[in-house]
Amino acid sequence: MDTIQIELKKKTIHSAYNQVKMLNHLDFPNFQKGEPLYNLVMEIKRSIKRQRKQDKLGWRELLEFWPLSIVIPSMLILILLGSGGIFD
Repeated sequence: MDTIQIELKKKTIHSAYNQVKMLNHLDFPNFQKGEPLYNLVMEIKRSIKRQRKQDKLGWRELLEFWPLSIVIPSMLILILLGSGGIFD
């Protein structure tokens, strides 16, 4: 198992992120790039950004559903109505 899903309060992760960034700027060795705590906080931040980006792309579901709901029935109706004019 490579991933774990947990629920965190926004305030908790926000304060942890701010603390890690502050200690990183102060050049504390435990909070530099490559250290486990730094990597953990940055991975959580990337995961949150990825989830937000996926939530914003809800309109793609409409585009996947749109051809089946509007275009195909209208094309069938046009074919049926149009073919009557050709054979008359």
